[in-house]
Amino acid sequence: MNHRSKKLKSLNGRIAIIAIAALLPMLCAVFYLLSVLLHFESEYDKITKSVTYANQYSKDFKERMDYSMYLAVIANKTVEELGDETTTINGIKTVNPYDYMDELEGACDDLSKIATASINRTQIVFVKNSLISLRKSVDKLFEMIQTGGAYTDKMDFLDKNIRGEGGLTDVIQTAIQNYVYEETKNYEIAKKNLEEQVEAAIKVSVMTTVVAVLLSALLSGLAVESVTKPIRKLCSQTKKVAQGDFTTQTKIESTDEILILTDSFNEMTSEIGLLVDNIKRQEENLRITETKLLQAQINPHFLYNTLDTIVWLAEAKQTDEVVSMVTALSSFFRTTLSKGKDYITIQEEKSHIESYLQIQQFRYQDIMDYEIDIDEDIYSYYIPKLTIQPLVENALYHGIKNKRGKGLIRISGQKEADRIRLTVEDNGIGMSSEKLEKLRSSVYRIRDDEANGFGLANVHQRLQYYYGKEYGVFFESEEGKGTVATIVIGTEIEK
Repeated sequence: MNHRSKKLKSLNGRIAIIAIAALLPMLCAVFYLLSVLLHFESEYDKITKSVTYANQYSKDFKERMDYSMYLAVIANKTVEELGDETTTINGIKTVNPYDYMDELEGACDDLSKIATASINRTQIVFVKNSLISLRKSVDKLFEMIQTGGAYTDKMDFLDKNIRGEGGLTDVIQTAIQNYVYEETKNYEIAKKNLEEQVEAAIKVSVMTTVVAVLLSALLSGLAVESVTKPIRKLCSQTKKVAQGDFTTQTKIESTDEILILTDSFNEMTSEIGLLVDNIKRQEENLRITETKLLQAQINPHFLYNTLDTIVWLAEAKQTDEVVSMVTALSSFFRTTLSKGKDYITIQEEKSHIESYLQIQQFRYQDIMDYEIDIDEDIYSYYIPKLTIQPLVENALYHGIKNKRGKGLIRISGQKEADRIRLTVEDNGIGMSSEKLEKLRSSVYRIRDDEANGFGLANVHQRLQYYYGKEYGVFFESEEGKGTVATIVIGTEIEK
């Protein structure tokens, strides 16, 4: 079919696209907001670093430099004596003035690099130029100390050129304080920028949320429509099949599990139509044609009810259940058709009844459980298709449905010498000895007036036809306890 050439896309893929459509815009908004916060944090750290670094010298430089030079004048301290960083009685440490000026000059290079206010680079140049002048003044003062000049001359020079108001240490301190002030002003600028960025981020988040919700709603609606519309179309076609029109074909543009269901439906109707034609052409062997008709027959009402359930689940957006139902129904049909084969392996028959029970459990989950325990060493043996399923269906509708409370259907199978024994057992309402005898009479065609035994009779007759009179379906039942249907077949079959 044409659909076969297309690459299948799972319904789960559509659901993933919806999730991505909802999450991606939200993630973008989150990342944007995080980037704003990280940028502000980075700017804040830079300002804090530069202010902290500059504050180390805004007070200490003038205080330590002035006091050290004062001691040099009044106590005739040498540079080496000042450089031992002795803490005086007023708590100020003395410094080697040349080393301390070199330290501040190095700090100026660092402060110029980490400054966040562009004007502070000019301020640092001013500080470095002032340090050059300060160095010259210090040289002059030490020269005056060494030559033994008058004390008043030395103090006047110290006050006017170094430590006094308008002196070089005062100028340097003021420049460093201006550096700190300009850096601190950037806190307000950074705060204002952050508020603007946060406001923009909130707007972006609201917009992306609206877009995500609308996009998710649109994609969800399209996904639901893409599932329910073709299923409704299939339901309409199944009504035609139920009325006997096996020529109907459904054309649905789809690339997911619905495609599998559509192909299976078209194959099913084509196969059923061909089988009906073969039955009409083979009137000379009515018994064989009747067997093939029942073997290939699909209950349209079962399909219609199943598709109605799928539509209901899809409209309720229970997508996982839709996928499970569609997959099980597709497997059920494929095994039923079996490409026209009359025989399938026991493993395939097991898969067929699993699909049937999975579908039915959606409808009867409150009243039915099932177990399948078939030995794997008999999987490869062949069996006429649709052998076990009618027995399972009979156990469900005539045993479990009428039972009060939850029931269990158990299917088992094993090899015994040159035979294979398959058992379908239920703990339903069972049968009285009179009803059991009527069922046996109907199945073994001793009497023909039991409509419910027609499908079971056909299974029994096919098994006897293919394997021999000693094989077939056998029943045991006890009222109120349940029923056991046993299929006995040979290990070889003529295909």
